[in-house]
Amino acid sequence: MIRDKWQQEVMDTVGDICVNTGRQVGKTFTFSNKIGKFMIDNPKKKIIVVSLTEDQAQLIIIMVLDYLEKKCKSDIQKGKNKPTKSRIFLRNGSSVISRPVGNTGDAVRGFTGDVLYIDEASGMPEMMWKAAMPTLATTGGQIWMSSTPRGKYQDGKGSNKNFFYKCFENLEDRWKVFTINTEEVYKNRTICESWDKEKAAKAIKFIANQKAILADIEYRQEYMAEFLDDARQWFDDKIIRKCMTVRRPPLVDKNWTTGMGNDIARMGEDQGTYEVFRMTGDRLIQLDNQISNKQDIVATSNQITGLHEKYDFLKIFIDDEGSLGKGVYDILMNNDNIKRRIKGISNSKRVKDEFGKEKGIKKTELYVKLLAMMEKGEIDLLEDESIFQSLKSVQYAYTNDSRGTRHLKIFGHDTHICEGITRATELLKYKDLNPTIYSIKI
Repeated sequence: MIRDKWQQEVMDTVGDICVNTGRQVGKTFTFSNKIGKFMIDNPKKKIIVVSLTEDQAQLIIIMVLDYLEKKCKSDIQKGKNKPTKSRIFLRNGSSVISRPVGNTGDAVRGFTGDVLYIDEASGMPEMMWKAAMPTLATTGGQIWMSSTPRGKYQDGKGSNKNFFYKCFENLEDRWKVFTINTEEVYKNRTICESWDKEKAAKAIKFIANQKAILADIEYRQEYMAEFLDDARQWFDDKIIRKCMTVRRPPLVDKNWTTGMGNDIARMGEDQGTYEVFRMTGDRLIQLDNQISNKQDIVATSNQITGLHEKYDFLKIFIDDEGSLGKGVYDILMNNDNIKRRIKGISNSKRVKDEFGKEKGIKKTELYVKLLAMMEKGEIDLLEDESIFQSLKSVQYAYTNDSRGTRHLKIFGHDTHICEGITRATELLKYKDLNPTIYSIKI
Protein backbone atom coordinates (compact mmCIF):
# COMPACT_ATOMS: atom_id res chain seq x y z
CA MET A 1 0.00 0.00 0.00
CA ILE A 2 1.18 3.51 -0.85
CA ARG A 3 0.79 5.69 2.23
CA ASP A 4 -1.08 8.99 2.08
CA LYS A 5 1.06 12.08 2.52
CA TRP A 6 -0.29 12.64 6.05
CA GLN A 7 0.36 9.01 6.96
CA GLN A 8 4.00 9.30 5.89
CA GLU A 9 4.37 12.55 7.85
CA VAL A 10 3.04 10.80 10.96
CA MET A 11 5.47 7.93 10.37
CA ASP A 12 8.40 10.39 10.09
CA THR A 13 7.49 12.65 13.04
CA VAL A 14 9.60 12.35 16.19
CA GLY A 15 8.12 13.61 19.45
CA ASP A 16 4.62 14.14 20.79
CA ILE A 17 1.86 13.73 18.19
CA CYS A 18 -1.87 14.57 18.29
CA VAL A 19 -3.78 13.24 15.27
CA ASN A 20 -7.43 14.29 14.91
CA THR A 21 -9.19 12.51 12.06
CA GLY A 22 -12.50 11.63 10.49
CA ARG A 23 -13.71 8.06 10.45
CA GLN A 24 -12.16 5.30 8.33
CA VAL A 25 -9.04 7.13 7.16
CA GLY A 26 -6.50 4.53 8.34
CA LYS A 27 -5.24 6.05 11.59
CA THR A 28 -5.00 2.73 13.47
CA PHE A 29 -3.18 1.18 10.51
CA THR A 30 -0.78 4.14 10.42
CA PHE A 31 0.09 4.00 14.11
CA SER A 32 0.43 0.21 14.04
CA ASN A 33 3.04 0.67 11.30
CA LYS A 34 4.71 3.46 13.29
CA ILE A 35 4.88 1.25 16.39
CA GLY A 36 6.39 -1.61 14.41
CA LYS A 37 8.98 0.63 12.75
CA PHE A 38 9.94 2.17 16.11
CA MET A 39 10.49 -1.30 17.58
CA ILE A 40 12.78 -2.27 14.69
CA ASP A 41 14.78 0.98 14.77
CA ASN A 42 15.08 1.38 18.56
CA PRO A 43 16.52 -1.60 20.47
CA LYS A 44 15.56 -2.10 24.13
CA LYS A 45 12.69 0.40 23.96
CA LYS A 46 9.18 -0.22 25.31
CA ILE A 47 5.93 0.97 23.79
CA ILE A 48 2.70 1.02 25.78
CA VAL A 49 -0.59 1.11 23.86
CA VAL A 50 -3.73 2.26 25.63
CA SER A 51 -7.17 1.45 24.19
CA LEU A 52 -10.72 1.83 25.43
CA THR A 53 -11.63 -1.86 25.26
CA GLU A 54 -9.88 -5.23 25.17
CA ASP A 55 -10.99 -5.86 21.57
CA GLN A 56 -9.40 -2.60 20.41
CA ALA A 57 -6.22 -3.34 22.35
CA GLN A 58 -5.91 -6.78 20.75
CA LEU A 59 -6.64 -5.43 17.26
CA ILE A 60 -3.67 -3.06 17.45
CA ILE A 61 -1.36 -5.91 18.50
CA ILE A 62 -2.60 -7.95 15.51
CA MET A 63 -1.88 -5.04 13.15
CA VAL A 64 1.59 -4.41 14.65
CA LEU A 65 2.42 -8.11 14.35
CA ASP A 66 1.32 -8.09 10.71
CA TYR A 67 3.72 -5.22 10.00
CA LEU A 68 6.60 -6.92 11.82
CA GLU A 69 6.05 -10.25 10.05
CA LYS A 70 6.36 -8.46 6.72
CA LYS A 71 9.45 -6.45 7.72
CA CYS A 72 11.46 -8.66 10.08
CA LYS A 73 9.73 -11.96 10.77
CA SER A 74 12.91 -13.68 11.97
CA ASP A 75 13.43 -10.98 14.62
CA ILE A 76 10.16 -11.73 16.44
CA GLN A 77 10.85 -13.67 19.62
CA LYS A 78 9.52 -17.20 20.06
CA GLY A 79 9.19 -19.61 22.98
CA LYS A 80 8.14 -18.09 26.29
CA ASN A 81 8.29 -14.59 24.75
CA LYS A 82 6.30 -15.43 21.64
CA PRO A 83 3.59 -12.93 20.60
CA THR A 84 0.34 -12.99 22.57
CA LYS A 85 -2.90 -11.04 22.26
CA SER A 86 -1.38 -8.26 24.36
CA ARG A 87 2.43 -8.34 23.85
CA ILE A 88 5.14 -8.61 21.21
CA PHE A 89 8.91 -8.92 21.86
CA LEU A 90 11.71 -8.52 19.31
CA ARG A 91 15.17 -10.07 19.57
CA ASN A 92 16.68 -6.56 19.81
CA GLY A 93 14.98 -6.12 23.20
CA SER A 94 12.19 -3.79 22.08
CA SER A 95 8.59 -4.62 23.01
CA VAL A 96 5.00 -3.44 22.83
CA ILE A 97 2.22 -4.08 25.30
CA SER A 98 -1.41 -3.15 24.64
CA ARG A 99 -3.91 -2.67 27.47
CA PRO A 100 -7.57 -1.67 27.83
CA VAL A 101 -7.79 1.17 30.34
CA GLY A 102 -11.17 0.59 31.96
CA ASN A 103 -12.70 3.36 34.02
CA THR A 104 -9.65 4.61 35.91
CA GLY A 105 -6.62 3.66 33.87
CA ASP A 106 -5.40 1.27 36.57
CA ALA A 107 -4.49 -1.26 33.86
CA VAL A 108 -1.43 0.80 32.90
CA ARG A 109 -0.22 1.62 36.40
CA GLY A 110 3.18 0.20 37.20
CA PHE A 111 4.42 0.09 33.60
CA THR A 112 7.37 2.13 32.31
CA GLY A 113 7.63 2.97 28.64
CA ASP A 114 9.52 5.01 26.08
CA VAL A 115 6.41 5.64 23.98
CA LEU A 116 2.78 5.87 25.07
CA TYR A 117 0.24 5.51 22.24
CA ILE A 118 -3.35 6.44 23.12
CA ASP A 119 -5.97 5.06 20.74
CA GLU A 120 -9.35 6.89 20.45
CA ALA A 121 -8.05 9.48 22.89
CA SER A 122 -11.19 11.63 22.86
CA GLY A 123 -13.15 8.86 24.57
CA MET A 124 -10.67 8.27 27.38
CA PRO A 125 -11.86 8.93 30.95
CA GLU A 126 -10.05 11.82 32.60
CA MET A 127 -8.71 9.51 35.32
CA MET A 128 -6.84 7.55 32.65
CA TRP A 129 -4.57 10.47 31.83
CA LYS A 130 -3.46 10.76 35.45
CA ALA A 131 -2.75 7.02 35.61
CA ALA A 132 -0.99 6.73 32.25
CA MET A 133 1.27 9.78 32.17
CA PRO A 134 3.66 8.51 34.91
CA THR A 135 4.63 5.63 32.58
CA LEU A 136 6.94 8.14 30.86
CA ALA A 137 8.17 9.91 33.98
CA THR A 138 11.64 8.36 34.10
CA THR A 139 12.23 7.95 30.36
CA GLY A 140 11.26 11.34 28.96
CA GLY A 141 9.38 9.40 26.31
CA GLN A 142 7.05 10.37 23.51
CA ILE A 143 3.24 10.48 23.55
CA TRP A 144 1.34 9.60 20.41
CA MET A 145 -2.44 9.93 20.31
CA SER A 146 -5.15 9.67 17.67
CA SER A 147 -8.92 9.97 17.67
CA THR A 148 -12.09 11.10 16.00
CA PRO A 149 -13.39 14.04 18.10
CA ARG A 150 -16.25 13.68 20.57
CA GLY A 151 -16.75 17.35 21.36
CA LYS A 152 -14.64 19.72 23.39
CA TYR A 153 -15.82 19.11 26.94
CA GLN A 154 -15.85 16.38 29.56
CA ASP A 155 -19.12 14.41 29.49
CA GLY A 156 -20.23 16.77 26.72
CA LYS A 157 -20.80 19.59 29.19
CA GLY A 158 -19.67 23.10 28.33
CA SER A 159 -17.29 23.70 31.22
CA ASN A 160 -14.08 21.65 31.55
CA LYS A 161 -12.30 20.90 28.29
CA ASN A 162 -11.40 17.26 27.77
CA PHE A 163 -7.72 16.31 27.58
CA PHE A 164 -7.71 15.41 23.89
CA TYR A 165 -9.16 18.77 22.90
CA LYS A 166 -6.61 20.61 25.07
CA CYS A 167 -3.83 18.71 23.30
CA PHE A 168 -5.39 19.57 19.94
CA GLU A 169 -5.44 23.28 20.85
CA ASN A 170 -1.69 22.98 21.53
CA LEU A 171 -1.51 26.22 23.49
CA GLU A 172 1.86 25.22 24.95
CA ASP A 173 3.26 24.33 21.50
CA ARG A 174 4.07 20.80 22.68
CA TRP A 175 2.34 18.70 20.03
CA LYS A 176 2.71 18.10 16.32
CA VAL A 177 -0.99 18.37 15.44
CA PHE A 178 -2.61 16.75 12.41
CA THR A 179 -6.21 17.26 11.29
CA ILE A 180 -7.38 14.84 8.61
CA ASN A 181 -10.91 14.70 7.20
CA THR A 182 -12.35 11.69 5.40
CA GLU A 183 -13.49 13.57 2.30
CA GLU A 184 -9.96 14.71 1.43
CA VAL A 185 -8.46 11.29 2.13
CA TYR A 186 -10.87 9.48 -0.21
CA LYS A 187 -10.53 12.05 -2.99
CA ASN A 188 -6.73 12.35 -2.86
CA ARG A 189 -5.53 8.83 -2.01
CA THR A 190 -3.16 7.44 -4.63
CA ILE A 191 -4.55 4.64 -6.79
CA CYS A 192 -2.57 1.44 -6.20
CA GLU A 193 -3.07 -2.30 -5.82
CA SER A 194 -4.70 -2.02 -2.38
CA TRP A 195 -6.69 1.13 -3.29
CA ASP A 196 -7.81 0.56 -6.86
CA LYS A 197 -10.29 2.63 -8.85
CA GLU A 198 -13.20 0.44 -7.80
CA LYS A 199 -12.46 0.86 -4.08
CA ALA A 200 -11.92 4.60 -4.52
CA ALA A 201 -15.24 4.99 -6.34
CA LYS A 202 -17.10 3.01 -3.65
CA ALA A 203 -15.49 5.07 -0.89
CA ILE A 204 -16.42 8.38 -2.53
CA LYS A 205 -19.98 7.12 -3.09
CA PHE A 206 -20.16 6.01 0.56
CA ILE A 207 -19.06 9.39 1.90
CA ALA A 208 -21.53 11.20 -0.38
CA ASN A 209 -24.30 8.94 0.93
CA GLN A 210 -23.30 9.62 4.54
CA LYS A 211 -23.35 13.36 3.89
CA ALA A 212 -26.87 13.06 2.48
CA ILE A 213 -28.41 10.98 5.26
CA LEU A 214 -26.64 12.29 8.37
CA ALA A 215 -27.43 15.50 10.21
CA ASP A 216 -24.92 18.25 9.45
CA ILE A 217 -23.49 18.20 12.98
CA GLU A 218 -23.10 14.43 12.88
CA TYR A 219 -21.34 14.44 9.52
CA ARG A 220 -19.03 17.31 10.42
CA GLN A 221 -17.86 15.58 13.59
CA GLU A 222 -17.61 12.00 12.32
CA TYR A 223 -16.10 12.64 8.89
CA MET A 224 -14.81 16.22 8.83
CA ALA A 225 -13.10 15.85 12.26
CA GLU A 226 -14.61 19.04 13.68
CA PHE A 227 -14.90 19.74 17.42
CA LEU A 228 -18.48 20.95 17.91
CA ASP A 229 -19.82 22.75 20.97
CA ASP A 230 -23.42 21.70 20.38
CA ALA A 231 -22.75 17.94 20.50
CA ARG A 232 -23.48 16.49 23.95
CA GLN A 233 -23.10 13.09 25.58
CA TRP A 234 -26.52 11.43 25.94
CA PHE A 235 -25.76 9.10 28.88
CA ASP A 236 -23.78 10.63 31.72
CA ASP A 237 -20.79 8.56 32.88
CA LYS A 238 -22.11 8.34 36.44
CA ILE A 239 -25.51 7.08 35.29
CA ILE A 240 -23.90 4.37 33.15
CA ARG A 241 -21.65 3.19 35.99
CA LYS A 242 -24.58 3.22 38.43
CA CYS A 243 -26.45 0.75 36.21
CA MET A 244 -23.49 -1.59 35.58
CA THR A 245 -24.06 -3.83 38.59
CA VAL A 246 -24.47 -7.44 37.39
CA ARG A 247 -22.34 -10.26 35.99
CA ARG A 248 -23.18 -13.05 33.57
CA PRO A 249 -25.04 -15.83 35.39
CA PRO A 250 -23.18 -19.17 35.56
CA LEU A 251 -26.41 -21.06 34.80
CA VAL A 252 -29.54 -20.23 32.80
CA ASP A 253 -32.93 -20.82 34.40
CA LYS A 254 -35.47 -21.77 31.73
CA ASN A 255 -38.22 -20.31 33.95
CA TRP A 256 -36.84 -16.82 33.37
CA THR A 257 -38.69 -14.57 30.95
CA THR A 258 -36.02 -13.41 28.54
CA GLY A 259 -35.64 -11.36 25.38
CA MET A 260 -32.88 -10.14 23.09
CA GLY A 261 -32.15 -6.96 21.15
CA ASN A 262 -29.89 -7.10 18.09
CA ASP A 263 -27.99 -4.66 15.94
CA ILE A 264 -27.14 -6.32 12.62
CA ALA A 265 -23.73 -5.42 11.22
CA ARG A 266 -23.02 -4.27 7.71
CA MET A 267 -20.72 -6.85 6.12
CA GLY A 268 -17.08 -5.98 6.63
CA GLU A 269 -17.74 -2.63 8.32
CA ASP A 270 -19.55 -2.74 11.64
CA GLN A 271 -19.92 -5.03 14.61
CA GLY A 272 -23.09 -6.98 15.21
CA THR A 273 -24.38 -7.22 18.77
CA TYR A 274 -26.64 -9.56 20.74
CA GLU A 275 -27.99 -8.11 24.00
CA VAL A 276 -29.82 -10.59 26.24
CA PHE A 277 -32.07 -9.52 29.14
CA ARG A 278 -34.25 -11.11 31.78
CA MET A 279 -37.54 -9.41 32.63
CA THR A 280 -38.87 -9.40 36.15
CA GLY A 281 -41.90 -7.19 36.64
CA ASP A 282 -41.01 -3.74 35.26
CA ARG A 283 -37.29 -4.37 35.54
CA LEU A 284 -34.70 -5.62 33.03
CA ILE A 285 -31.53 -7.47 34.06
CA GLN A 286 -28.83 -8.06 31.46
CA LEU A 287 -27.62 -11.65 31.09
CA ASP A 288 -25.30 -11.52 28.09
CA ASN A 289 -23.56 -9.21 25.61
CA GLN A 290 -22.08 -10.84 22.51
CA ILE A 291 -20.31 -9.15 19.60
CA SER A 292 -19.68 -10.46 16.08
CA ASN A 293 -17.39 -9.11 13.35
CA LYS A 294 -17.69 -9.41 9.55
CA GLN A 295 -20.44 -11.99 9.84
CA ASP A 296 -22.72 -12.91 6.92
CA ILE A 297 -26.50 -13.20 7.20
CA VAL A 298 -26.51 -16.99 7.57
CA ALA A 299 -23.96 -16.94 10.42
CA THR A 300 -25.87 -14.09 12.09
CA SER A 301 -29.16 -16.00 11.82
CA ASN A 302 -27.51 -19.12 13.25
CA GLN A 303 -26.09 -17.16 16.19
CA ILE A 304 -29.54 -15.73 16.99
CA THR A 305 -31.09 -19.20 16.73
CA GLY A 306 -28.38 -20.66 18.99
CA LEU A 307 -28.96 -18.03 21.64
CA HIS A 308 -32.71 -18.70 21.47
CA GLU A 309 -32.06 -22.40 22.10
CA LYS A 310 -30.04 -21.44 25.17
CA TYR A 311 -32.37 -18.82 26.67
CA ASP A 312 -35.82 -19.63 25.15
CA PHE A 313 -36.65 -15.98 24.37
CA LEU A 314 -40.15 -14.59 24.68
CA LYS A 315 -39.25 -12.01 22.01
CA ILE A 316 -36.27 -11.22 19.80
CA PHE A 317 -36.06 -7.63 18.58
CA ILE A 318 -34.10 -7.38 15.39
CA ASP A 319 -32.91 -4.51 13.25
CA ASP A 320 -34.78 -5.23 10.00
CA GLU A 321 -33.49 -2.26 7.99
CA GLY A 322 -30.77 -2.43 5.35
CA SER A 323 -29.92 -5.39 3.15
CA LEU A 324 -28.32 -7.47 5.92
CA GLY A 325 -31.02 -6.70 8.47
CA LYS A 326 -33.75 -7.66 6.02
CA GLY A 327 -31.82 -10.76 4.99
CA VAL A 328 -31.47 -12.00 8.58
CA TYR A 329 -35.12 -11.14 9.30
CA ASP A 330 -36.33 -13.12 6.26
CA ILE A 331 -34.28 -16.20 7.20
CA LEU A 332 -35.61 -16.20 10.77
CA MET A 333 -39.20 -15.65 9.63
CA ASN A 334 -38.93 -18.82 7.53
CA ASN A 335 -37.95 -20.83 10.61
CA ASP A 336 -41.12 -22.25 12.21
CA ASN A 337 -39.34 -22.77 15.53
CA ILE A 338 -38.49 -19.11 16.00
CA LYS A 339 -40.58 -16.90 13.71
CA ARG A 340 -43.27 -16.16 16.32
CA ARG A 341 -40.61 -14.73 18.60
CA ILE A 342 -39.19 -12.29 16.01
CA LYS A 343 -40.16 -8.62 16.06
CA GLY A 344 -38.67 -6.17 13.54
CA ILE A 345 -37.60 -2.79 14.94
CA SER A 346 -37.01 -0.10 12.31
CA ASN A 347 -35.08 2.87 13.68
CA SER A 348 -36.38 5.21 11.00
CA LYS A 349 -40.05 4.34 11.57
CA ARG A 350 -42.16 7.42 12.32
CA VAL A 351 -43.79 7.31 15.78
CA LYS A 352 -47.17 8.89 16.56
CA ASP A 353 -48.78 9.76 19.89
CA GLU A 354 -52.19 8.56 21.07
CA PHE A 355 -53.86 11.34 19.10
CA GLY A 356 -52.16 10.40 15.85
CA LYS A 357 -49.71 13.30 15.88
CA GLU A 358 -46.20 12.49 14.70
CA LYS A 359 -43.69 12.82 17.54
CA GLY A 360 -40.42 11.64 15.98
CA ILE A 361 -38.68 8.44 14.93
CA LYS A 362 -38.46 5.08 16.68
CA LYS A 363 -34.73 5.40 17.40
CA THR A 364 -35.20 8.60 19.39
CA GLU A 365 -38.09 7.09 21.32
CA LEU A 366 -35.97 4.07 22.28
CA TYR A 367 -33.03 6.19 23.45
CA VAL A 368 -35.27 8.45 25.51
CA LYS A 369 -36.88 5.38 27.12
CA LEU A 370 -33.52 3.78 27.93
CA LEU A 371 -32.22 6.98 29.54
CA ALA A 372 -35.38 7.24 31.68
CA MET A 373 -35.03 3.61 32.79
CA MET A 374 -31.39 4.18 33.73
CA GLU A 375 -32.17 7.33 35.69
CA LYS A 376 -34.96 5.52 37.58
CA GLY A 377 -32.78 2.46 38.25
CA GLU A 378 -35.07 0.14 36.30
CA ILE A 379 -32.37 -1.61 34.29
CA ASP A 380 -29.25 -3.50 35.42
CA LEU A 381 -26.38 -3.74 32.92
CA LEU A 382 -23.42 -6.10 32.88
CA GLU A 383 -20.08 -5.01 34.32
CA ASP A 384 -18.57 -4.96 30.84
CA GLU A 385 -16.31 -2.13 29.65
CA SER A 386 -17.46 -2.48 26.04
CA ILE A 387 -20.99 -1.63 27.21
CA PHE A 388 -19.75 1.47 29.02
CA GLN A 389 -17.82 2.70 25.97
CA SER A 390 -20.78 2.14 23.65
CA LEU A 391 -23.20 4.10 25.84
CA LYS A 392 -20.61 6.80 26.44
CA SER A 393 -20.14 7.28 22.69
CA VAL A 394 -23.81 8.21 22.17
CA GLN A 395 -24.23 11.93 21.52
CA TYR A 396 -27.13 14.25 20.81
CA ALA A 397 -27.79 17.62 19.24
CA TYR A 398 -30.79 19.65 18.18
CA THR A 399 -31.18 20.33 14.46
CA ASN A 400 -33.71 22.23 12.34
CA ASP A 401 -35.33 20.78 9.24
CA SER A 402 -36.13 22.70 6.04
CA ARG A 403 -39.32 24.06 7.64
CA GLY A 404 -37.46 25.29 10.71
CA THR A 405 -38.88 22.56 12.99
CA ARG A 406 -36.51 21.58 15.78
CA HIS A 407 -35.58 17.89 16.14
CA LEU A 408 -33.55 15.85 18.62
CA LYS A 409 -30.78 13.95 16.81
CA ILE A 410 -29.12 10.92 18.45
CA PHE A 411 -25.85 9.72 16.93
CA GLY A 412 -22.41 8.22 17.61
CA HIS A 413 -19.76 6.00 16.02
CA ASP A 414 -19.56 3.12 18.52
CA THR A 415 -23.23 2.65 19.36
CA HIS A 416 -23.79 -0.95 18.18
CA ILE A 417 -24.12 -2.40 21.68
CA CYS A 418 -26.35 0.46 22.78
CA GLU A 419 -28.58 -0.05 19.72
CA GLY A 420 -29.12 -3.66 20.77
CA ILE A 421 -29.89 -2.63 24.34
CA THR A 422 -32.44 -0.01 23.28
CA ARG A 423 -34.28 -2.60 21.20
CA ALA A 424 -34.23 -5.08 24.09
CA THR A 425 -36.17 -2.58 26.24
CA GLU A 426 -39.20 -3.31 24.02
CA LEU A 427 -39.50 -6.57 26.00
CA LEU A 428 -41.37 -4.63 28.68
CA LYS A 429 -44.31 -4.21 26.28
CA TYR A 430 -44.87 -7.95 26.62
CA LYS A 431 -44.84 -8.17 30.41
CA ASP A 432 -48.51 -9.18 30.41
CA LEU A 433 -47.43 -12.36 28.61
CA ASN A 434 -45.25 -13.17 31.62
CA PRO A 435 -47.69 -15.02 33.89
CA THR A 436 -47.32 -15.00 37.67
CA ILE A 437 -48.11 -18.38 39.22
CA TYR A 438 -49.73 -18.38 42.65
CA SER A 439 -50.04 -21.39 44.96
CA ILE A 440 -52.94 -21.83 47.33
CA LYS A 441 -52.75 -24.04 50.36
CA ILE A 442 -55.60 -26.58 50.52
